[in-house]
Amino acid sequence: MNVFRTSMKVAAAHRLYILIYLVLLSSFGLFMGKVQGGENLEKEVVDTQQYTVAVIDRDNSAISRGLTAYVESMGEVTDLEDTPRSIQDATAQDYISYIVIIPAGYGDSLRAAASEQTEVPLLDTVVNYRSAAGSLLDTRVNGYLAQVYNYLSLAGSSPEQAIALADEAIAQSADVELVTADDPPLPNGLRVFAEFSMYPMVAFSVVAITILLIALNRRPVRSRLSAAPLSGTSRNVSVMWACLMVGFLGWLWISALGLVFFGLDSLATSAPSIGVLGLALFAVMLNGIAIGFLVGQLGGGDNAANAVANIGGMTMCFLGERGYRWSSCQTV
Repeated sequence: MNVFRTSMKVAAAHRLYILIYLVLLSSFGLFMGKVQGGENLEKEVVDTQQYTVAVIDRDNSAISRGLTAYVESMGEVTDLEDTPRSIQDATAQDYISYIVIIPAGYGDSLRAAASEQTEVPLLDTVVNYRSAAGSLLDTRVNGYLAQVYNYLSLAGSSPEQAIALADEAIAQSADVELVTADDPPLPNGLRVFAEFSMYPMVAFSVVAITILLIALNRRPVRSRLSAAPLSGTSRNVSVMWACLMVGFLGWLWISALGLVFFGLDSLATSAPSIGVLGLALFAVMLNGIAIGFLVGQLGGGDNAANAVANIGGMTMCFLGERGYRWSSCQTV
């Protein structure tokens, strides 16, 4: 118990680190949560009415005309000259989402591929590099060509019949409805605060634990602890509990800030989600303690502790933000 109390006194003696890494950096998270908390993520939903398409038909066959009609039905048609300069300008100036170039003889190539059961011949396409709209349209065109290919492979099917059957199949639609989530989502301000709080959580834990171990490993302190009537196991367990207590106090401070400023109104409806978020931050805190313990045992000084704390904190903050975006995309 004496080792535990001594460790806590050592940690409390470094108030400047607590002020900088815990209080000031967590206040930055409060600011970002207040500023970005009101943004609505629904603005990221793709507007399917903003597509602009162009088709250059060098084949002029029944299949190419059917494909042209399908592509032009997916967006606003833009006239485009069949010259390399026009195609380059459309790509560089970003005013066409998707360009399809149907080469001469494509219809015959597709019929031959269907009869011989070989791969569908490729089209020349230009996809907008600034959004996912062009890639989405390209996927839909490939699906349409796969339909035409399948109907052409039927015995006695002409290109006109294959195009008509493919148009009919594509026109089929299914009834859909919007399904809302059973649990209300977390407040956006709390989410932003949690993302930025990974930085002070890791930085504070690393610096505090490193400084604590450096102080305990100094010769006078280590000599007095070694002379105490304690076994090595009891002394190490006391140091471990002290490290956990320091990290726990940091986690408690940040969790209380987030709950008071962003989560109180949603506590009744989103308590499970808020609890999971608190556990995630607790895991981040344990990670910071482990890093700080390693740096302290390796004998790193104040400069090493500050460098590792800042790099580790920024890395965790970045990974947390990217992880949330990725999981959101997967949900959509």
